[in-house]
Amino acid sequence: MFWLSRYSQYAMVVPRQVMPTYMLFTTVVTSICSANLALLSQYIGAEMYKEWLDMFKKMLLLSLLGGVTTGVMLYTLSPYIFAYFVRAPPEIIADVIGYANVMLFDIVVQSVNLSFATLLQSMGDTRSVAVSQIAGSLANVVLDPLFINGLGMLPAMGAIGAAIATVLSKFVSISTMVFRISSKYHWVKIGFGNIVDRDYLSKILRIATPLLVMGISNGFAFNLQNRLVNTFGVLVSTAFSLGFTLFELANTTLWGLTESIAVMVGQNLGAGNIDRSKVIARRTALFIFSTVALSSIFIYFARNPIAMIFLTGQGVSQSDLVKIYEEFDKFITYTIWTLAFFALTFSAMSVGRGSGNTLIPTIINIVRLWGFRIGLGYLLALQIGFGTLGIYIAFALSNVVGGIMSIAWILKGSWAKPVIKTPIPITAHEIGKAKKLVDTSR
Repeated sequence: MFWLSRYSQYAMVVPRQVMPTYMLFTTVVTSICSANLALLSQYIGAEMYKEWLDMFKKMLLLSLLGGVTTGVMLYTLSPYIFAYFVRAPPEIIADVIGYANVMLFDIVVQSVNLSFATLLQSMGDTRSVAVSQIAGSLANVVLDPLFINGLGMLPAMGAIGAAIATVLSKFVSISTMVFRISSKYHWVKIGFGNIVDRDYLSKILRIATPLLVMGISNGFAFNLQNRLVNTFGVLVSTAFSLGFTLFELANTTLWGLTESIAVMVGQNLGAGNIDRSKVIARRTALFIFSTVALSSIFIYFARNPIAMIFLTGQGVSQSDLVKIYEEFDKFITYTIWTLAFFALTFSAMSVGRGSGNTLIPTIINIVRLWGFRIGLGYLLALQIGFGTLGIYIAFALSNVVGGIMSIAWILKGSWAKPVIKTPIPITAHEIGKAKKLVDTSR
C-alpha cells in the first residue's frame, strides 16, 4: 500500500479489488489444508505419528493439484470477472486484470506454502510458521519498491510489480519452513502421497465441504461488496481500500491467535481432553475479542496520521484527495467499533477447524455476509438511497450479528467431539480380567 500510493493514488486500490477473487479461487486449497489441520492435530494428540505423516503427504499432493487447477481458471476468467461482475473502475481495470494474472502463480505457490504451514501447526510449532512468514514479509518489503517503482534497468511496473513481489516472497517462506523441518524434525520425510485413497477423501470432504461452501460464498459476497462500492466511483473505492488497511492493523492479534485455537482444540480433542478443549475455546475467543476491541480504539484515534501515510495525492487533484479522506473517515467511524465482534466469527471458525465441525460456523458466515452485508447493504445503499452510508451500516451490523451467533455456538460446546478413530486404550483392570480368563480356560 505504501509504495503503490507513491506510484499512483489509485494503484493502492488494485490489490483490494483482486483479493476477493483470489480468495474465491484459493478456497479449494485453503479448505483442503484446513480440513487436514483438524485431522493432523488430532493424530498428534492421539500420538498416531505414522498416520499423521501419511496424511501430510496426501495433503501436499491434493493441495498442489488444486492450486494448479484453480490458478489456470483464474487466468482464464479474470478479464470477464473484473469487467462484468466486479465492474472495477475504468481508471484501474487494466491494472486489476494484470495483477490477477500474476496472482495465478501465487495460488500454485500458496498451495505448497499452506501445506507446510499446516504440517507445522498441527505439531503446535507455530513459531516456525511465524518465522517463515516474517522472512517472506521482509522479502516482500525489499522487493516491493524495486518492482513497483523500478530501479536502474528494472522498469516501474506498479500494481503488477506488487504481485510479482508477492509471488517471489512466498518462495522465501517455503524455503524457510523446509529448512526448519529438516533441521528440527529429522524423522519427517517430505514427499507426496502415492495414492489419495477413498477413505482419506471421504474424511477430508466431510470437513472441507462446509469450508469450501463458505469460501465460495465469501468470495462471491466480497466481490459483490466491491461491486457495490465501485458503483459510487473510484474515489469511494480508494477510501474503502484505505479503511481496510486500518482494519488489518486493528486485527493483528486476531490473525496471530486464531490459528493457535484450531491447533489446541484439535490436539486436546485427539487426546480425549473434551472439557479442556471447551475451556480453551471460550477463553481464547474472549481474549481475542478484548484485544481487538482495544486495538480498534487505538486505531480509531490514530486514524488521521495513519491515513496521511497513504494519501499522497499522486495523480489526483486536491479536491479529489479531500473527498477520499472524507469518505474514509465516515467508513472508519461507522465500522471500526464492530471489529471485535468480527473477531468472534473468526474464533468460531478456528474452533470448527480444530474440531472438524465446520457446518455451523459456515452457516453463520453465510448469514452475516449475504443476509446483512450484501442484502441489507444493497437495500440501504441503492433502494432506500442512503448511498455509501447504507454500505457502512450494513457492514457494521453484519459483524455484530455474526459475532453474537458465533460466541453462542462456542459456549454451547456441541462441537467438542473428535473426528478421528483412536486406538482404544487397555487399562490395567482389563489386563487383569484377561489373565483370569486365560487361567480359567487352562
